[in-house]
Amino acid sequence: MAMSKRREARFEVVVEQGGKPNIDGVFEDEKSATERANFLLRLAKFPVVRVVKVTGTGREETIFQKSSSGGAKLTTISPIETANVCTDVLQVFSFDSRMTLLRLLRGYWDDQGVIPSEQLHRYYPLRYFEREALLFNPAVSRLATIQAPMLGVKPHERYDQITRLFTALKELAQKSDTLAPYDQALMRGGISGLLLAAVDRPVEERDRIVTHAFGTLLEPHREWGAKLTAVLRLHQEDDGENTRLVDEFSAEIVDGREPIRALIGYAPDLASALLALLAALRGDLDDRLPHTEPLLALSNALASDGTGFGFARTREALLHRIRGGLDGLTPLTRSGAASDARAFSSIVDGMIAFDGYMGGPAMAESLTRRGKTVWATGGTDLPFEETMTRLASRFNTAAGRLGYLLDLGASPYGHKKISTVIQRVADEFNRVKSAAELAAPGASLQEVREGLGRRLRAAGIPRALADGLIAKIATIPDDQRVSMAGIGVVTGMRTGAVPHARPTDMTVDMQAPSAPALRLTLSYQGRTVAVPDAGADLVIGRGADCGIMLDHASASRRHALIRLRDGVFTLEDLSRNGTRLVPQAGEQRLLKMGDVAPLSGRGEIVIGSLDLGEHPARIAWSVAGGR
Repeated sequence: MAMSKRREARFEVVVEQGGKPNIDGVFEDEKSATERANFLLRLAKFPVVRVVKVTGTGREETIFQKSSSGGAKLTTISPIETANVCTDVLQVFSFDSRMTLLRLLRGYWDDQGVIPSEQLHRYYPLRYFEREALLFNPAVSRLATIQAPMLGVKPHERYDQITRLFTALKELAQKSDTLAPYDQALMRGGISGLLLAAVDRPVEERDRIVTHAFGTLLEPHREWGAKLTAVLRLHQEDDGENTRLVDEFSAEIVDGREPIRALIGYAPDLASALLALLAALRGDLDDRLPHTEPLLALSNALASDGTGFGFARTREALLHRIRGGLDGLTPLTRSGAASDARAFSSIVDGMIAFDGYMGGPAMAESLTRRGKTVWATGGTDLPFEETMTRLASRFNTAAGRLGYLLDLGASPYGHKKISTVIQRVADEFNRVKSAAELAAPGASLQEVREGLGRRLRAAGIPRALADGLIAKIATIPDDQRVSMAGIGVVTGMRTGAVPHARPTDMTVDMQAPSAPALRLTLSYQGRTVAVPDAGADLVIGRGADCGIMLDHASASRRHALIRLRDGVFTLEDLSRNGTRLVPQAGEQRLLKMGDVAPLSGRGEIVIGSLDLGEHPARIAWSVAGGR
């Protein structure tokens, strides 16, 4: 009998704040409870943390107690403007609802070292959270205020609905032991095994089953890096449903305070931080810097799908952070206006995708707002129209320029200036000579028409004008177009821009004008690459996808970028170690990150460090022709 009671013992982790004890969690063994207690002490949030052993007879014994100097910091809700609406408790487990909770209660999850998927199924943490008056009541009030207009009810009525949903959530948590077989299915057979085990359950229960299984998988891992590693190990690239789930849980993990800090590293300013996030999005994290292995694995996964849609949720989470940095008032650098302008140009170019800037309407608005202040002259913000023109001109394709303009028109900020946007859209369409200029790789003419129609309507373009613009594209017969395999490289993709694009084909107009006569030839180690024949943009670096690959320790994965813009070839330094330009005529020049220099005549691009015992790479360039 004594042995039975001993087995029934549980271990409660109790924290004190403001003189009030609260149960953080309940564990079956002393080791797990002590690990949790030590983790909470490191957060320095609670003055006292202790572990209480509760026997089967109800006898309590404090077996661990320590004090910290913390406890003064209060955790509060974060400002949000949108929130996923739930009318049934099972909808709380959906990805959109979890991300709403994650962003509303960001400080709480960061302090606890967990994500919503882990705690939505645990009764004691839910009960503990309910007792946190500074969190629970304001959080419910905020959700009620946002969601009430969507449901056509009063805020106090929605407040009551949400509290009833929370009560139902606690009741489900008390029955979560029934989901243990699905946890085992995930452990034994991976995601395919989990989905197979749940195939007979109602569709509306799937999110609850999946989040419980993943929560059980993640719960033993207290650090975000270990959580991310555990999730990425389940990834199978050729399985769409597998990738979708891995993407969702990766996004939930990465959108926390500590992962973002790790991604940013020791960035000296906001621009460097935003460029680091962009590098992660593009799979360009420098593997020599102090990034964790999980982040490098995630960055590679983000870049593994040429379309960029395999991890759309994680990409959106990182883009959300980038927008937050652009929307703030913090200067991009600490070196003044000229430095800010150069840094902004690097950020803008890093956001370029085939049909607009990554991030869609929200990013178009953020870039335009920041551009007005970064490009200010004499203390006066740049006018909206000129800012819009500058941002549109960063693209060398009609698809990119139109995509940005339509995204801007679809944003609340751009909609206020819709007449200006409409005029620029019409002007841009008038310069389009071929439907091929607007076709993403692999897209059919019909897909171009339908996609443009949707975006024109979303941007608020008047119906008559939109129909006229679509008719202009429709006048180009399909038989004047031919599919050419292997042509064109998409430099990036807007999240959700062309969900079914295939990177292997590109449609072009047989009557399109020939390529510009201007030509730049690069020669390195017996290999010759010509621009624009190899694409309008060419990257030099250590990355496997670079047009010219280098095997130098001091070279970055994406070290330098060569572009053809408005009849001029330019080279932009993307590295931390710099790039030397040695023209045949003129003085040598050392470029640093963000610097851009024109290329003309002949010369050499020198990358490498004699200090590291390297023989620098010397890439010869020659520019011929012209207009």
